[in-house]
Amino acid sequence: MHQKPRKSFIGKLIFILTTLCIVVLIAIGIYAQSLMTNPDYITLGVGESYTLTPRNDNFIIRSYNADVIAPGSGSSVKANSVGEAVVGVKYTYFDRDFYRFVVIDEPKSITLSQTELTIGECESFTLQAQSLSGTHEFNATYETDNENVATVSQDGTVSAVKAGECTITASTYNGLTAQCKVTVMKATSKLSLSKSSVTLGNGEEITLTPVFSKGEYCRNVAMSSSDDDVASIKDNLLKANSVGECVITATAHNGIEAQCKVTVKKMADSVTLTVLPKYDIDSQIRVLTSVPKDSAAYNIDISVSDESILAFDEKNKRILHPKLNGECTITATLSNGVTTSKTVTIGDYQKSSMSFNILNQYPSLPTGCEVVSLTSVLNHYGEGISMNTMAEKYMPMQKYNYFSVSPHDYFLGTPYSFESGMGCFSGCIVKTANNYFKDKNIDDYVAVDITGCTTDELYNYLNNSVPVITWVTSGFVTPTNDGTWKVGNETITWCNHEHCLVTTGYDKNAGTVTVADDSGGYSYTVSMSQYEKVFKGMGSMAVVVLKK
Repeated sequence: MHQKPRKSFIGKLIFILTTLCIVVLIAIGIYAQSLMTNPDYITLGVGESYTLTPRNDNFIIRSYNADVIAPGSGSSVKANSVGEAVVGVKYTYFDRDFYRFVVIDEPKSITLSQTELTIGECESFTLQAQSLSGTHEFNATYETDNENVATVSQDGTVSAVKAGECTITASTYNGLTAQCKVTVMKATSKLSLSKSSVTLGNGEEITLTPVFSKGEYCRNVAMSSSDDDVASIKDNLLKANSVGECVITATAHNGIEAQCKVTVKKMADSVTLTVLPKYDIDSQIRVLTSVPKDSAAYNIDISVSDESILAFDEKNKRILHPKLNGECTITATLSNGVTTSKTVTIGDYQKSSMSFNILNQYPSLPTGCEVVSLTSVLNHYGEGISMNTMAEKYMPMQKYNYFSVSPHDYFLGTPYSFESGMGCFSGCIVKTANNYFKDKNIDDYVAVDITGCTTDELYNYLNNSVPVITWVTSGFVTPTNDGTWKVGNETITWCNHEHCLVTTGYDKNAGTVTVADDSGGYSYTVSMSQYEKVFKGMGSMAVVVLKK
């Protein structure tokens, strides 16, 4: 009997090794194939080269699709045509790295994410280079034309050095370029916000932006809220989330801070629109709104039914300019959809007069003409208060060192004395009226500072039987400068013979204006030309009290 010969040891070894090699090659092939769908890839444009990073100096580069990617000199490869390819870096037979490449068409143009950039000293910002189609951020090289102003790294990060200007240029491998003009400003030394305090209705949103001193800037200002449950902020958008109070803090890159106090109240469920019934074609309309005191509404939109009759002011959407005679409806709308409307009539008015009793400031308030005029107006509306009570209880005064304060905020000196009293401006009288309204729980009247108004607007209040508290001079002499001083950033100019009275009528045909003068307690007329000259010379300063 013959025994079947055994396979030799060497034959078995060869079989095992061969099988192992096949398995390894299959595994390598599967891995290489998997790279074609792997999201981690390198994108090149046709004609662009890329340098691989072998782990040691003993390597061989092989492309699995040389028509798309071909090995170049050293450890580089070059994109030849649009498509996908896998490149392997072989170290030993079983040791290799793989790279997946996607080749797209060469860029036909290049853009930068910013064509102009402003940053503060020591700040940085990363520019992004993109093709026109925006499908790929090509590998660009960056350079600056002034490293003393700003440097740039090869990932596009611009770093500001000192104040000045420079140009950053991004270049593609095929010679295309794009530029960004960089302006570096001094690092901010003082920071504020567009609002130091704000009251919002629950659910409202507003934009809160940083404000810098002249010549200073910070691009990267971080915003945070002390209580996101009350109000949160993101990308300068402040949102009211629930009733309460919180503080928004803005922090510049160098640590300088600014804050805004935020009060959130329940969203208003009604709104009051304050406008007059009629307006002269030559006047303007100041649109006033208010909501119940236990609620808030910051965002109130104003619209009109016919913009050919009433046009919005270019700078202030709360001012309307009559264009044609006729009727037009003005509507105020809250962010929650609540609305209210009033219809006004535009006409061509020439004169108006009213019965008005003016108090006499003498002898008790020889320099208190402003508060006496206010008291006369309040009594005209039926309040029945004494001028001495208004002065003593409700008017803010600065009796000593009053050149350190603004007459818009305080009466300078005392109204009871010629020697120790000067007077005040419109802002102080509005505060005085508001102090009185608050103390008496009066919420159906509002004092409005209309300083800067034209005389046609002033006359229009008279058309609606609204007396106007007006700053002029005693005897309507031409205003002359009696002194100038500064309070903070405000320059105060005081005129000789400063005086305040109440304007009650006008007649354009006769060319006269009627005034009620508390310096004696009587009314008289003055030529319209002289009245307008003095009124403008005193800064067109005036206050009205309106019924809501």
